[in-house]
Amino acid sequence: MLAVTPADDLAARAADPFCGSGVLGAINELADFSHSKAIADLISDGNPAKDRLILTLGRIGPPRYANFIGRWRDDADPEIRRSVASALGSLDNPGVTIPVLIQLLARGTAADAFAVKWEASESLVRIAKRPGGDAVRPRLVALLGEPDGVTAALAARTLAAAGDARGVSKLREVAGHVDARARQEAVLALGALLDNGGAAVVRRRLKDDNLAVRAIAIYALGRIAGAAAATELRAAGQDALAYEAQLEARKQRGETEETLRQRYGLGVFDLRETLQQAVSP
Repeated sequence: MLAVTPADDLAARAADPFCGSGVLGAINELADFSHSKAIADLISDGNPAKDRLILTLGRIGPPRYANFIGRWRDDADPEIRRSVASALGSLDNPGVTIPVLIQLLARGTAADAFAVKWEASESLVRIAKRPGGDAVRPRLVALLGEPDGVTAALAARTLAAAGDARGVSKLREVAGHVDARARQEAVLALGALLDNGGAAVVRRRLKDDNLAVRAIAIYALGRIAGAAAATELRAAGQDALAYEAQLEARKQRGETEETLRQRYGLGVFDLRETLQQAVSP
């Protein structure tokens, strides 16, 4: 799925991993706990579909299979690590799943590590919302001080989704982080949480020097404030488009597209479509 707006980006993160593979999708739908050992054997044998088989095993396997799935947390393939992160959220074995998921959330700063970190945070949200899920919270609180802003933002998002106010406070703080990607994730989470108390923080990002952060701030403020902010959002959209034109002019003068994308978020999101989604009912 092409992420044209922040909403599209969120939807892409939740895309069906079995889409486009009817056979694997059917196996995932029809398998039950009695197939656990057979699927585990396929995984151990290095089946090319190991990433999706891990997801199926997480869905159908008894809790003891958390140990088996956790063996693949260090796999060189980020898609397999991502499947491990997702699958562990389905198994009720917190003594095994929580430490592994915290490790996957905290590890890595490369671009291909983000999907793994995101899935780990999603699984930790699921665990935190179950009976006895309070065991997750101290581990997440410990990550709030991580120097990597994206890790701190995702840990804060997980805490906030579990109803812990410390997570919300940290998201508001990370929204001003030096790392643009950290700011993006923090503002995106504040919008998803409909955090009225963080609206002022989000508004400050409407003037961010990174266009992707601006786009996410427009989207987030639309979620938080709704139709009442339509005039403000349109003005912010026009400002962002003018800033985008300035960056495009710099590209014409010789600055590389990749530099402008990485440093200023040029071309990450379609500003007009983002604004349209933000002001639509």
